[in-house]
Amino acid sequence: MKWLVIIVLLQLLEKIKCEQSYEVTNERLEPFEGDSQTLVLFDGLKTIGRERALNGSFKFLGEMNNDDFKVSVELYSSPNGDGEFKRMVMDVPQTSICECFKKFYVQFVQPSLKTGETTNFPVVDDDFCPVPEGDFYIKNVLLNTQDWPSQVPRGIVKAIITFFSGGKNVGGLIVEVKIEDRQS
Repeated sequence: MKWLVIIVLLQLLEKIKCEQSYEVTNERLEPFEGDSQTLVLFDGLKTIGRERALNGSFKFLGEMNNDDFKVSVELYSSPNGDGEFKRMVMDVPQTSICECFKKFYVQFVQPSLKTGETTNFPVVDDDFCPVPEGDFYIKNVLLNTQDWPSQVPRGIVKAIITFFSGGKNVGGLIVEVKIEDRQS
């Protein structure tokens, strides 16, 4: 009976930790230039080490406000991890840049960062706008998935993040992550 209680308690503690049922590993980062000009530069970002941490720098060559700048995110999934990607239905259409940062950056990226320690990018809050011009760094960052949805596709997920100014592509970043069931 004592062992049964211990086993049940251990299982409850596992649930209480609020860990997702999956693990996310950074697989690939690929910056791309804009069509006629590039205002966002991600060519200094890379994955490092066995844990595939995000590391490096990125630049915004001008202040970006809601009136002139938008961001879109196209999502693709390769369930078998074989590079055969299929478009997902959860895209983010062109959205005002500050709203996009407040909604998506805050949920998927910001929880992984500590301003002054792992990044010099400002904290995104309700008053965040415009997105500042500057050189920013990310240092040895692993993704914190605690606030991510509980249901995500397994395999490789590719996000194509494109920045727009005046309706024209001004650069972006392709991010690929591997999503696998968490090993107990």
